[in-house]
Amino acid sequence: MKNKIIAIIIGLILVIPISAQSQISLLETEKVNDYLTLNSQQSEKINPIIDQIKTILEEDKKILADLKERFNRGDEPGFFEKIGVKRGRDSRSGDIEDLIDDIEDHLNNEQKIMFKKINKPILNSLSKEEIFGKEE
Repeated sequence: MKNKIIAIIIGLILVIPISAQSQISLLETEKVNDYLTLNSQQSEKINPIIDQIKTILEEDKKILADLKERFNRGDEPGFFEKIGVKRGRDSRSGDIEDLIDDIEDHLNNEQKIMFKKINKPILNSLSKEEIFGKEE
């Protein structure tokens, strides 16, 4: 019985990293190119779109980091500024979705099926805690 439990645990330890490695992120340009077997024309059109998505994600991360830093210093942004941050996040999220659709438009039917298996970045709406700080 003990050996079976140990075998199951070892099996899980080996399976989890293998399945995690098989996931491809849209942000890994070279892996995406290889996985979808993109031709040179597709790569020339899709790689800049992936770079645009990366830029949007970096911008979003910087905006939230700046906002959190202000909260930590006790410099609470005004209500309308917080609403602006939320609307900006929603806009960036929509931009990413549009860019992902643009990528899909450059793929053939077989590649579109494979594209569905790729992890795509998602910007969820900001929660009240993220916008307004922690409730006390």
